[in-house]
Amino acid sequence: MFKTRKMRIITICIVVCLALCATVWAKTGSEWIEIFYSDIKLNVNGIRVNTSNNEPFIYNGTTYLPVRAVAEALGQNVDWDGNTKTVSIGSKPNGVAYLMDVCPPYQKSFNTRLYYTNEGDSFYMGGKRYNNGIEINGSRQEYAYINLNSKYSVLKMDIGRVDGQVTTPYDSYVYIYTDDILIKEMIIRPDALPQKITIPVNGCNQLKILVEPYEVGYLEYVGIGDITVE
Repeated sequence: MFKTRKMRIITICIVVCLALCATVWAKTGSEWIEIFYSDIKLNVNGIRVNTSNNEPFIYNGTTYLPVRAVAEALGQNVDWDGNTKTVSIGSKPNGVAYLMDVCPPYQKSFNTRLYYTNEGDSFYMGGKRYNNGIEINGSRQEYAYINLNSKYSVLKMDIGRVDGQVTTPYDSYVYIYTDDILIKEMIIRPDALPQKITIPVNGCNQLKILVEPYEVGYLEYVGIGDITVE
């Protein structure tokens, strides 16, 4: 007899996919189900994962875990597409990949830090966790140079000030060049949420990202997260 420390009966909206041969059948809707909570703990590579906000449960003999907690513990990004009802873990489908996975910077300034999906390190902007991207810190002009090798047409990214750092209350300035042509100039305000931008890079070989503080000597932290290439 399976003993549980607690049990609840709840109403949830479920999506069930059943694959038979080459045919996929999906069901959407609401129904009553009985799920069991049993103080299930989650360890990834021997490290306890905090699931207090989304506790694992058992339904119909299967244990269900929160996908975001599991993916982030494995150093993977998680994206939800509400239009297609699709969860993506790691690299995105349809030819979209993370820049850091396919062509990370070949040259950077001393205070520029790189984050790779599979390493598990991360930074935050606007309360959102990013474990794939570039963090540029410094009190003078800092940079990252990337060789796109004319392989891509579009770059998409989030740019903002990094959370939780002791920094100045002044603006930062970001300049983006493709083959030495300035195509994007941004003012990054210290209290603003990260901005989502799209950069056309069709036929571009070299991408330069330069970050300057309000004034030399003022320490500022700028993040560029979830950089995808198409």
